[in-house]
Amino acid sequence: MPNLVAHLRIGMISYPIFLLIYGIVAKLLGYEFSPAPVEIAISYAVFILGSDLPDLDSSNAPLRNFTKSISLAFAIYVFTAFIYDKLGAIEQLSVVPKEIVLAFSVAISMLIGLGLINLFLSLPIFSHRGFAHSVTFAAIYGFLVYLFASPKSSSAIFFGISAFSGVMVHMIADYIGNPAKIFKLY
Repeated sequence: MPNLVAHLRIGMISYPIFLLIYGIVAKLLGYEFSPAPVEIAISYAVFILGSDLPDLDSSNAPLRNFTKSISLAFAIYVFTAFIYDKLGAIEQLSVVPKEIVLAFSVAISMLIGLGLINLFLSLPIFSHRGFAHSVTFAAIYGFLVYLFASPKSSSAIFFGISAFSGVMVHMIADYIGNPAKIFKLY
């Protein structure tokens, strides 16, 4: 079972191979494939993220902790203004400087975010080598990348396939001894 460094190295080594295969298939299908450097960089970023993304289901995976940390920004965005307004409405707290109320509101938001992300990641669907190690997960990740890129870029399909392929590289590395598991649905 490869670790983070091994998955990232496998992703780095396999990306040029993916790019070659994508170019050949595009040519065979009659599509012009000449991505700009920024498109290659974005494709690489979603590919390399995908090469370790399935290990979100491992409790000791560095990417899991990084994801938790980044998700707190979303919790701060969603909850802080609400909590700040509610605390500001408490008459007994009117003597407390607003900077302290704001810092306290952010801290409460972060605790709510940690609770929610830990609850989400503790669901049975995220058991190690469970759903996140499936073709369905790879397809969802690829589709989400495609959806986020499609309004902004004509290369959205390229990005989505890059994301999907990165996860599949992870699957191949994990299940090289049992190839049938590479294509499990859930």
